[in-house]
Parts: sequence; structure tokens; C-alpha cells
Amino acid sequence: MIPEVSCITDEVQIKLDLSQQETIDLTQRDLRCPNCKFLITKVFSDISGHMQIRCPKCKEKYILNLAMFRTRHKGLFVTLIKVIE
Repeated sequence: MIPEVSCITDEVQIKLDLSQQETIDLTQRDLRCPNCKFLITKVFSDISGHMQIRCPKCKEKYILNLAMFRTRHKGLFVTLIKVIE
């Protein structure tokens, strides 16, 4: 059985178009797993706050402060909070 595909309403399409236009001047960067360096997602330069990630490759869960993962500096050690269940 094939699931039905829902149609995007005009209101949602307008929001999608506006969201895309807002990102024209922003830069994108990769957000990688701190353990195995697998690409988790891509984020834009205006993102801030914290994000919980689960790596599909190594199956580890982490809470990331996105400001700390903005740039890489040699010798900079970032504290990660590993989620233990």
C-alpha cells in the first residue's frame, strides 16, 4: 500500500518561499558528529541555541551548543554532553 502524499497548501508554500528568500545572504555549514565526523545536517549561519543530535552511523547521542561548533580552532577542546539513557 502506497501512502498518500499530502498537498502543500498555498499558505505553507508562501512560508516556504519566504524562508528560502531569507537564506540568500546566509552561509551554510556542516554539523558533524563529534565522535565519528558523520554529516548530521547542514545549518545556516544565523542558527543559535542547543540541539540534541543522534548520529545514524555510530548511534551516539549528544547535546550540542551550536555557538561552540561555529568554527574549528586547533587546540580548542569543546565540552560535549553525552546523553546517557
